[in-house]
Amino acid sequence: MSNASPSRAIIDLGAYDHNLDTVRQLIPSDCAIMCVVKAEAYGHGLVAMARRAVAWGVAMLGVATVDEGVALREAGIEAPVVVLVQPSEDALALAAEHGLQVMISDVSAAEHLGQVARKANKVVPIHCKIDTGMGRQGFDAEHAISDLLFITRISNVDIEGVATHFAVADLKDDPFTLNQLKAFRRLMKQLGKKGVPYEVAHAANSAAILNYPDSCLNLVRPGLMTYGVWPTAPPPGSSVLRPVLRWETRVVLVRRLEAGATVGYGRTYTAAAPMRAAVLPVGYADGYKHSLSNKAEVLIRGKRCRVRGSVNMDQIVVDLGNDGDVAAGDTATLIGSDGEDRITVEELAEHAGTIPYDILAGIGPRVHREYKE
Repeated sequence: MSNASPSRAIIDLGAYDHNLDTVRQLIPSDCAIMCVVKAEAYGHGLVAMARRAVAWGVAMLGVATVDEGVALREAGIEAPVVVLVQPSEDALALAAEHGLQVMISDVSAAEHLGQVARKANKVVPIHCKIDTGMGRQGFDAEHAISDLLFITRISNVDIEGVATHFAVADLKDDPFTLNQLKAFRRLMKQLGKKGVPYEVAHAANSAAILNYPDSCLNLVRPGLMTYGVWPTAPPPGSSVLRPVLRWETRVVLVRRLEAGATVGYGRTYTAAAPMRAAVLPVGYADGYKHSLSNKAEVLIRGKRCRVRGSVNMDQIVVDLGNDGDVAAGDTATLIGSDGEDRITVEELAEHAGTIPYDILAGIGPRVHREYKE
């Protein structure tokens, strides 16, 4: 850990490779992988993880914004990059300029993209999103056939893929998800009859890869599972995913609090007896959620220490119990293992009343990223 950085996230690139191997085992042999690296690769680092994914052999990278795609291009990454959220019209020219593929959800965006592509003398591949029940982005399924037929007549725009997104793929045998898949397959068949050309069809995220293998089609979009977190119960007989991220900080101060002393803003914890406490230089500005106040635990010297009082912007206080050996400079593990115990992303998410995605993506830029094999 750098002396200038109070905490660090250690990224295990070998574990990332292993998780991609696991995805490969779970999907058909002729199915390609679009690795989702949006939101700084779920807090792991956009460029570093994208480079690793490309080196492993993924077919495409998925980002959320044009800026993310441009960052990959400026880092020298030449692999196909798909912007999964339809950009605003004023960002489409930048997408065309940098050779990004764009997810499109309405005809007007496709028309505008065609205009900027013609000016740039480029052909921009697009993926047409079909709304089968997510209620977010996408062409209305009822009018999608006519809309996509219209788009085929827009010059300098090429429909490379069609896609949909599941709302509750984390639930097995869910009728709503099964109906979404059925509607998407029906639409794919209709597109074939109408002669609408496309190369790839994709629907499955991490949860669907596990729970709905029929949805894998010829491209999948894994995100969370590539970072070592199961989006649902692990399938029997599968390779075990390996956590990619470890988050740790250092004890900066150890002090004694007397019985009746209160801790932090709002005085939400009162010491019932004299206690030793450690101050850690991490808080909600780093992504350690305020909702973890008085709930979460950290590992110091292999022992669990409960967060006492509210999580502040830059620091927390943890209860050392009767351990008199802990000293300033000791490592405190926020996510990861120490000795025989481990604090998982899922555990923090449960304490915070949120989801693992929120925990990982919320780890802020003040936390130094360190990459190892």
